[in-house]
Amino acid sequence: MGGDGVAILVGVVGRLELVPLAEEIEQVLWVRDRLDAKISEALRGFDAEQAWGGDGSLSLTSWLAAHGRRSHRDAHREAAVASRLAQLPVTAAAWSDGTLSSGQVAAIVANVSSDHAALYAQHEPNMTPLLAELSVADTTAAMRAWRLRADAEGDGPEPAERPSELYLSRTLDGRREVSGHLGAEDAAVVEAAIAAAEGSVPADGEGPLPSAAQRRAEALADVCRWFLTHGDKAPSGARHRPQLSVIVGLSDLAQDRPGLLADGTAVPGSTVSRLACDAVLHRIVMAGRSTVLDYGSSVRTVSPALWAALVVRDGHCRHPGCDRPPAWCEAHHVQHFSKGGPTSLSNLVMACNRHHHLWHDHGWQLELSPDGSLVLRSPLGKVITSRPPPAHLAVALDTCA
Repeated sequence: MGGDGVAILVGVVGRLELVPLAEEIEQVLWVRDRLDAKISEALRGFDAEQAWGGDGSLSLTSWLAAHGRRSHRDAHREAAVASRLAQLPVTAAAWSDGTLSSGQVAAIVANVSSDHAALYAQHEPNMTPLLAELSVADTTAAMRAWRLRADAEGDGPEPAERPSELYLSRTLDGRREVSGHLGAEDAAVVEAAIAAAEGSVPADGEGPLPSAAQRRAEALADVCRWFLTHGDKAPSGARHRPQLSVIVGLSDLAQDRPGLLADGTAVPGSTVSRLACDAVLHRIVMAGRSTVLDYGSSVRTVSPALWAALVVRDGHCRHPGCDRPPAWCEAHHVQHFSKGGPTSLSNLVMACNRHHHLWHDHGWQLELSPDGSLVLRSPLGKVITSRPPPAHLAVALDTCA
């Protein structure tokens, strides 16, 4: 195509106006995949001649990051694909003519190591037509099966599975960004745990429906919270709450003002109020910002005995329709603890993490009757009632008589 062809391409793309129709977008995506293949082919020659060193770059990856404005991860991926396809001519040709998509080629390269490239080159004339009919997900599954069989039939020891990796990076707004990858076994365990913890979709009137991504994030936090609570459980059955320190002034607590995590991250007043429902409190008397005059002994907002009585009465989360068991729940003060609400059975109900968030963050109003009946009013005015299981209520009333 040469330099003139590139100039023509630039001009065509500049004048291109796409109509938002499925057929047209699908065709343009197919063309883009073919262009990806042409670029990868050029990168193979560029890398073979080490032409990237002309400006002092140390590798094709670093050159792509600087001149292609790629992230380092994307630059590394493109360089790896170009390098591997030098050994897989049939796959490269199928990508170039549009038989395979860019996603399918990425799945192939991810599962063909340098040790197995020669073997796959023998198989690709037969594999390529089969893979062409598959989705990217099915191509990935097929190639993983091929890789495992190739590993098993090799002369040396079976290579170790790539270890799982997880990155938890702090963002500028105080949140955390999670990224990484999991091996097949670890992924299956994590997916099963998240699926078990996800729970049901909120009923009508509970608030906006969370997205699938939000439900997964909440479920992951629930799994971690459950482990911290029960991972080192004492034989006595006492609960161990997650070790999350929140710093807030007494007057700020009473007025639902923000607090600080131990690492300095600010958290909103609704979060502080919710966490104070079921926590261990330390009194710290300060002189100025840094001098500690007194550090009082810890005091539980909800004692083990009171929690046991709450479990007997409520049995599970008290939001209507929710059956999360006690192991997934916290104690919620109907009259907020931060507002002076008493820590007693007459002012406590059991709440799973999602509904505890919902009640605090969205301003739900709760009323608890002496018989354990709970009336809930949503911010939109919807009124629903929750009653403790009859058997549990009878035992709880007998216990507290």
